[in-house]
Amino acid sequence: MIPRFFIACFLLYFICLGTTTAQFNTSLQDVRQRLERFAVRPADSLFVVENTAYKEALMQGDIKKQALSLQHMGQLCYGMGLVAQSLNYHLQAEELLKVLGQNSMRANNLNDLGLLLLLNNQGKEAKQSYQEAIKIYTNNNDQKGLAYTYGNLGHLYEKRSDYDSAFFFQTKAMKALELIKDLDGIALIHENLGSIYEDKEQYDVAYLHFSKALDRFKVNGNVPMLIDAYNNVGDVLRKTGRYQEALVYTRKALQLSNETKAYSRLSSAYRDLGKTYNFLNKTDSTFYYLELSRQLYINIYNEDSKNQAALLNVLYDINQKDAQIADMARQKRTATILYSASAIVAMLLIILSIVFIKNQRQRIINERNIREKESALLSAKQQLMEVELRNKKLQEEQLKKEVENKAREISLHTLQAIEKNQLLEEMKKALSEIIRNDSRSYKRELRQLLNKINQSFHKEVHWDDFRRIFEEINQDFFYQLQKINPDLSATDLRLVSLIKLNMNTPDIAALLGISADSLRVSRYRLRKKLGLEQGKSLTSFLQAI
Repeated sequence: MIPRFFIACFLLYFICLGTTTAQFNTSLQDVRQRLERFAVRPADSLFVVENTAYKEALMQGDIKKQALSLQHMGQLCYGMGLVAQSLNYHLQAEELLKVLGQNSMRANNLNDLGLLLLLNNQGKEAKQSYQEAIKIYTNNNDQKGLAYTYGNLGHLYEKRSDYDSAFFFQTKAMKALELIKDLDGIALIHENLGSIYEDKEQYDVAYLHFSKALDRFKVNGNVPMLIDAYNNVGDVLRKTGRYQEALVYTRKALQLSNETKAYSRLSSAYRDLGKTYNFLNKTDSTFYYLELSRQLYINIYNEDSKNQAALLNVLYDINQKDAQIADMARQKRTATILYSASAIVAMLLIILSIVFIKNQRQRIINERNIREKESALLSAKQQLMEVELRNKKLQEEQLKKEVENKAREISLHTLQAIEKNQLLEEMKKALSEIIRNDSRSYKRELRQLLNKINQSFHKEVHWDDFRRIFEEINQDFFYQLQKINPDLSATDLRLVSLIKLNMNTPDIAALLGISADSLRVSRYRLRKKLGLEQGKSLTSFLQAI
């Protein structure tokens, strides 16, 4: 489920303060949702514009514009998931804003800092930032700013699972918004309160708050928040066992997400539909929607990774250009000194020589410093690549474990089926022997029992689960077989599945409930259907698919 507090707080800040600021979230998926909501696409071009504005303000000595540009660059970095760079820019802005005194601009930056410090596991420092912002808003009698900051503090305590304190500050935010009759802001606080009660598993109260938020978003035209509200209500309904009602709300969220191309919300809607269908024991629908969610999430993740790389390249280029400009300036100063020295009379030659040597030494030191900085930058980039490689390795290990678990599960299903059929075969033989050697009146009942045992060999009690798990491990296997021969029967598909698992002939015969001779006939017919040449191994052919 989408972490509602991040979404609600960011939108409340946007409504109350009229500025684009980073909202509370710790995942790339929710960063994408935040951008979808406001149709904002932080890109390297926007960062270059803000960096240019910062340099102009620096040349003009305009501290306020410098701080504003630094804050915007920090917000752009955070929007692309670059938390460390964002924190650096906001800290620089804070140092400049201290010079300007107690103003709303500094309070806004303190709220951003609080979020970044919280993401950096510096909860104590984050709390101090929020408290300092509250002082400024209180002095300015800014109810909207107070409401936003109270909401932030509520989130901080919610992250600590201190729900009483979280409820206290969300309630204070609600009261501040009620004073100024901000209906949209109140609806967002209802979302936050619903999230708290949902975490506490008080679903009835959570449903009440989410419903109030939903009623407001239906009329205020905020489609992204309306999608989230539908999704939240659907989650609560699913958790309380009202699955059909949950499907209605989740499908509404899916429809709006699809219409507005809100892909992160669309991925969440697919995932929630999969969860609900799982509770309804609809395996095919569960797998279908969870797979749609997974594929969409991967696409979003890849796109965000590309955007991050682009912004990092811009940061690197800016640093390189700054270093080149500084180097050119140093070279220009050195050239000026050299040209001036050539025009001075011989009496000053010794003095000029001393100055020249001194400048040369300074130049060597500066160049060495530049090389050290470039080396440090290269080392940081290499470390980043190593981290990415470790992450990919962890993902591969996780996928490998999942495949191993599925393999164990299918082996367990297969073993159970073999044991059942072997037991039935033994019972069948025993009953047959009784019928042949005994002429008493219950022979007919024994024959009926024997017929039931024969029928149980062909029941498909375990085959659906077996096929589902098998397809998860061997993706596209049946699809490739159908391309070779679309007329393969269900019995053929069962046989090729067991051969694919490298099972021996006795186990396959026991599992299918047929004799070894019948199994040889089935294998011969399967070879003909697959068009195998004489002498070519059926097992090797299936293993190669």
